[in-house]
Amino acid sequence: MKFVLPRFGREDAVLFVMTTSITLAYCITHDHLTATLSPEYFLFGKDLASDPRPFRWAVTALAAKASWPLGLLAGMALRFANEPSERLPQRLPLRRLLHFVAIPMVTATLAALLLGTSPMSIDPLDQRTVAEMLAGSTHAAAFVRVWRVHIGSYVGGALGLLLAVALVRLQRGRRRDGR
Repeated sequence: MKFVLPRFGREDAVLFVMTTSITLAYCITHDHLTATLSPEYFLFGKDLASDPRPFRWAVTALAAKASWPLGLLAGMALRFANEPSERLPQRLPLRRLLHFVAIPMVTATLAALLLGTSPMSIDPLDQRTVAEMLAGSTHAAAFVRVWRVHIGSYVGGALGLLLAVALVRLQRGRRRDGR
């Protein structure tokens, strides 16, 4: 079996722009919501205290810088999941493929909410460590909660992307079988 690099066309560009745009919108919104809950997470945890820009602009720039590669990665993963092969020669049309783009965002949101509202701590010492970092601030609990929300988003987004890729492959198999 020989390996052939796929050719990228206009539909692929649309897919990459859509996944990147949706990921940017999600992450910027996510970071602004969590910045409201714990500005300290961004000021001290993400070192935005030394950023000369206004706080909300700095949060937006940080979110954009961190998220556009993730959106591109999601587009690439969906594109390769849709790549024709001997077993699955039929590709999903772009319009159908775009339906799968929302899955990582939904799973990221659910995992962020679950982990962020969970009463259990990731590390029993994390709140104490954060309190020491914040010089005894009373905002350590909010900092840790936002930290957990962010971890939930990363894990949920990764699991959601794996799910989306699996569902694309499953959908292609059903199309091949005529279902």
